[in-house]
Amino acid sequence: MTRLSNTENQFDLSWDEYVIAVEDSYLIEAEADLTDEQYRDVSTAFDIGMTPIGCAIALMEARRPRRPATDWRMAA
Repeated sequence: MTRLSNTENQFDLSWDEYVIAVEDSYLIEAEADLTDEQYRDVSTAFDIGMTPIGCAIALMEARRPRRPATDWRMAA
């Protein structure tokens, strides 16, 4: 299965190549390995055409603790 495209670039990565690119980017930026739960998000990112670095950034953002001032529940 090879499908990965977005509006900026066209990529032709297999699933294995995509996962390796995400793991490498995440390890460099977050200095940690991916957890088993994060691989589900990697699969979703691959399916929607997110770039590997975009996926790694999204995973890092999801890992950050939420600040009460920016939490949507505070607005309600």
